[in-house]
Amino acid sequence: MDHNTHKKQMYELCNKFHLYFVQIQAIDGQMYDGIIEDVDDDSVTLLMPYGDMDREVGTERQYGFGYSGYGGYGGYGGFGFPRRFRRFRRFRFPFFRLRRLFFPYYY
Repeated sequence: MDHNTHKKQMYELCNKFHLYFVQIQAIDGQMYDGIIEDVDDDSVTLLMPYGDMDREVGTERQYGFGYSGYGGYGGYGGFGFPRRFRRFRRFRFPFFRLRRLFFPYYY
């Protein structure tokens, strides 16, 4: 496929699914998933989830999960459930580095 044709197709697909959660595949086979935040003439910027997937035992804060400051009698049901704060980081992917875009998927 011609480089300009590929670039145009990726640009149109990314514009079509702007602000959707998608998966993209790079030319090296690596898969990335994130929200399409911005599209320009040469690249796409994804907001990719970061940090809450690789939480290990012992990396919680000082008081552990669910500490409400009231000895477990807060409105959250006490101790035992983790607080999840989803963080996102911006990553820019040039179109020439992308192989394909997989359509949005929903939770």
